[in-house]
Formats: sequence, C-alpha cells, structure tokens
Amino acid sequence: HARRPFSLLGDAAAGRILEEGFLGAEVIGEHHAALAHALSRVVSAAVLRIRTALVEGGHHPELAPLSGDVAGLEDFDSAMWCTPSNARPDVWRLAITGGPCAGKTTGMVSLREGLEQRGAGGYMVFVMPEVATILFHLGVMSNGTFANFELSEYRAFGVQETCLQLALEEIWASGAEAALRAGASARRAVLLVDRDAINFKTFSWPIDPAQPVSWREVLQATGELIGRPGLTEADLVRRYELGVLILQSFALLHGRLNRQGYKSKCLGLNGSNPVRKESAEQAAANDKGVRVAYAEAYPEEDICLVTNNGMGMAEKMDAAGRCVWRQVERLVASAEAR
Repeated sequence: HARRPFSLLGDAAAGRILEEGFLGAEVIGEHHAALAHALSRVVSAAVLRIRTALVEGGHHPELAPLSGDVAGLEDFDSAMWCTPSNARPDVWRLAITGGPCAGKTTGMVSLREGLEQRGAGGYMVFVMPEVATILFHLGVMSNGTFANFELSEYRAFGVQETCLQLALEEIWASGAEAALRAGASARRAVLLVDRDAINFKTFSWPIDPAQPVSWREVLQATGELIGRPGLTEADLVRRYELGVLILQSFALLHGRLNRQGYKSKCLGLNGSNPVRKESAEQAAANDKGVRVAYAEAYPEEDICLVTNNGMGMAEKMDAAGRCVWRQVERLVASAEAR
C-alpha cells in the first residue's frame, strides 16, 4: 500500500474558508469564531471516518498517518447540524453544478455580484465552497487524484461528502441569518452552494455504470448516519428553494464535442485548472451524467440549464443570472401569496 497522509481541519483554516464565503468576522461578528469551530469539527469528523474506513478496508494504519487533534471526534454527532432547510425561511439556497470546465468558479463570483445588484440591497449573497475540494485538500482519495483507489474509502467518501454537505449548508445558513440580524438592510440571504446534496449521484451507479458504489446505498447510509432512516433524494432536493443552475462543460459547443477548445482553455498550465485531468471525452460524458442525474431529481421548473452556444463567458454568466433571477422572483411571488 502507498503512503496516504490525512490532516484534520483547524479552526484558523476553517475561519479562512468562512471568510472566502463572505462570512468573515466583520460580517457576522462574534458568531464567526463559533462557526469556524463548528466547521473544523464537522469536516475533521468526516476526514477521520473516511480514514477509518480506509484502514478497516485493509490499508495499514502506519501508511495512513493523521495529523491533528482527534479528541472527541470519534463520537461527534454531525447530525446536530443537519436541520431542515425550512428552519431558516429568510435564507434561500441555489445549487450550482455542471461538468468539468463549465465556468462554475467564475460563475459564483459573477452571480453573487449580479444578484446583489438586481436585488438593490434587498439580498445578501454568500458562497459555500465545494465539499469534495475541502476533503481532497485534507488527503481524502489521495488528495483528489484517486490514485491507489480503495473501495472502502470511496464508499465512505460518498456518505461523508453527502452528510457534510448538509452540515456545511446549515453552518452557512446560520451565518447568513446572523448577518441579517446584525442590522443589515437586506430582507433575505441567498446561499450560492457549490454542488449540492445529490452531487455524488453523478459519480455513482447507475448514472456512471463503471462505479462500484450505488447512489441508493450512499443515500441509505447517509440517512442512517444523520438519524433519518428512509431519507430520499426528494428530501435532499427540496432543500434548494431556488433550484439548481447547471452550467455546461466547455467540452461541448453547439451540442458537439469541442476537443480543441477544451484542450486550450481547460487543460495544462495555461488552462482554467492546471491540475484538471479529464479528457474532452470524459468531460462530455460527465456533463451528460450531470444532466441526466438532475433531470431525474429536480422538478423541471427548478432547473436553470445554460449551454454553450458560441457566447463568451460573460454572456454565459449573464444568461445564468437572468434565469436565476426569474427563480428569485417566482419564489418571492409564492412567499407573498402565502
């Protein structure tokens, strides 16, 4: 077995993640330290459980060193953060997903600025990072390279990623609610969520037939972990009041494979992500999987799909912003009707 080091997330690093999501101490005051600590605990508990699964699957413990304080993590109850989304009615969630090199990172920044401008001060907008990326930075799945693949680790990763998604959303929603209470003129907060609680569905069987872990078993295990046996996909989807924004991978252009464009804009040192490994064919296949998985899960009216039709990134993000704002207006009308 290869050496597989893991790290736990400290409070200081957790605080920086919150700040990157626009939940710094200047926004939420005294709540920042408490939320940073909560974030470090839920993430570290997930890392510990994934490492434990790897070792129990046969990986030698000495080849999976763990740095950080594990005190109290073995019995940590992540379910304490997995409250129903309607517990915070003034905080609305929008899931953002798509295939590789779809413009998700750029889109989060653009959407945040656009929503705050369209809302004319009526909305505070916060950004929640991708859960998988946080876990990869701490050593999970060989830092996201998936080298030295172990089935026991991958299965635990699927469950912990899904559970952690729920917990982080609650931490961010709690912070957003605190910001609203802190005297801001905004009436509501919007959470732009990088991926969502059904993200692993795209990377499991049957959406990806090559995967050895099924979405059904991940869903069942997640429900058991958070004390909600019988948890369904619909339970997870209804958390996103503003639905989902799906951005098409640049591996596709006008509905056809865009091999050369993808290679020049998405791969290598000059690409949008220098560590991206997927070929154009793989990216296109993943993009198709995303669309199938989300069409099955979300109501049609809750999906904003933005494809690549020759427009530049600015135009693509403008189209995304218009679609999302229509979702906001629809939700406002529904809330006022009640």
